[in-house]
Order: sequence, then structure tokens, then C-alpha cells
Amino acid sequence: MKFDKNKKYIGSCCGNSFVILDCRDNDVDRQSKIIFAMENIVRYSVDSALFLCKSKDMDVFMKIFEKDGSESDSCGNGTILIAYLLGFKEGRIEMKDNAAISLGDAEKQSILMNIKFSRIEELDEEGCLFVRMGEPHVIRLVDDLDKFDLVDFGRRIQKKYPSGVNVDVIQKLNEFSYRIKTYERGVFSETDSCGTGSLASYLAISHFSGKIYKEPVEFKSVGGSHWVSRNENMLKLEVFKKFCKIELL
Repeated sequence: MKFDKNKKYIGSCCGNSFVILDCRDNDVDRQSKIIFAMENIVRYSVDSALFLCKSKDMDVFMKIFEKDGSESDSCGNGTILIAYLLGFKEGRIEMKDNAAISLGDAEKQSILMNIKFSRIEELDEEGCLFVRMGEPHVIRLVDDLDKFDLVDFGRRIQKKYPSGVNVDVIQKLNEFSYRIKTYERGVFSETDSCGTGSLASYLAISHFSGKIYKEPVEFKSVGGSHWVSRNENMLKLEVFKKFCKIELL
């Protein structure tokens, strides 16, 4: 199927890269989305494909597909990038399993997600938690990120999760700063960053410490930094706009 009537973009947020197809005026069926994703993720060497669709109740419905044809539930970096693309100072973005409120100013782009979408489960392996924040994540706290084989651990743990699971390894720098690396399901490798991974990691460190952080926590990835904070039942994921890039194909 040709997509000549649809605007196409390539972009990234904190190094997490995407090809984007705008389907709001010319929708395509699910199978065509899968074909587009599988072909163009490889063609442009990006992590995932995003599709902008009409939403009944919100400003836009964002669908996420991976290079194996699977559909993901949500994407933090993708949501921020779409808000940046559409120039949202305030908007609402619907996804398969949740929704986000987007906020923007001259310097920063952020999203708010309700903590009701989250679930935390302690795992048998020491230092590990299962956290669902939009997407499923296994969070592991380590002493030295550089000495940990993320890809090997990420591949091995997939056997326990038939639908796949993202794996985030974090290293504490100080009370409000962590390094983070992510192995993403569907991508089958380490990516430069993961927005829902930072959200899930924030919930994990709150669980480990037994407290709610009053100050934003920075998660430093290869692609840039996320700042995560909590206001009652809402989690806020924030990046500087300089970490967002987008261009029309």
C-alpha cells in the first residue's frame, strides 16, 4: 500500500528514534500500519513507528508499532515527540492502554500520566521489580552500570514474559540523580532512552526507599535526561526541547 497522501516524519526524543505517519485525514488499516512499521523502521534505522490517528475524546490517538509487527501499549518519548511536533502547549494524547496530558513552554516539553496505570510487583531476583507504567518494565538497581551486561540480561528475561518486557538498569548517583540504560521489547536491543522506563524507574526507587520524592528525579541516559516528579496521582515526565528533533520526509 502506498502512503503518498499521508505526511511522514522522522524524529527522536532523547535519542529514542521514530518514523511517524500522520493518518488523521487518511487512515490506514492495522495490517498496513504493521507493514509500514516493519519496512520503515529498518529503512530509517529507528526504534519504533508512530501513527497519528483521530481520537473521539482527545486531541490525537497515537498508535505504536515495533519492527516485529507487535503493537505497544504506550511510549513516553514518542508522546513527548508528538506533542512537540503538534506544538501542544496543552493537549491530550490517547494511546492503546492509557492517555497523557501534554504540556509545553519555550524550553521544555512534558507529559502527565495517571499513576492508576501503574502496577508494582516484587521479583525473586535481588534488586529487581516488575513495574507497569503504560508499558511493562523490569527494573534492576546495580552498583556499576558499565559492568552490567544489559543485552544479555534483557534477552534472557524475555523467556519469562511471552509478550515481552522492557528492562531498565539504573545506578544511583545521588538521591535525586540516576543513570539508566534500557533494553526494549520489540526493538530487541538497547535504546538510547525510554520515557516509560524513566517513569517506571521513578516508581521503583520510591518503592525501594519507601518514600515519595518531593523533588524531581533526573534519569540520565545516553540520549539525554528525563526529569520525573509526582503531584498526587499524576507522574510528570519532562525533557528539554533541545533533546527533540523532527523533520518531514
